Amino acid sequence: MSRRIFACIALLSASLASSAARAEDLSASDAKQLFSAYGCNACHEVDEARIGPPYRAVAARYVRSAQVERDEWLARKIRLGGAGSWGFVPMVANPRLSAQDALAIARWILALEPGA
Repeated sequence: MSRRIFACIALLSASLASSAARAEDLSASDAKQLFSAYGCNACHEVDEARIGPPYRAVAARYVRSAQVERDEWLARKIRLGGAGSWGFVPMVANPRLSAQDALAIARWILALEPGA
């Protein structure tokens, strides 16, 4: 029985490690796939203003915020939506998006170089 518990703990640890790695190591192509899958690119682009702000503008706005707080805040905003941060058009909630994918997207956006 202790082997089963050990196996479960090992599996859980590996799963958590891969989740953390995914959030940290999201490539540009992975990000684009997620944006397409969840419809983010209908309103946002890296450097182009559409219905919502460009991702690079989001990165610039929150560049001085504490890393963990801004990652988690933006991930929640991506999943739950909201209004007022960028004008009158509300950001639509994305409840199908997992917390893990939302955090990965948030970290990718916030890692963009502000400017350009």
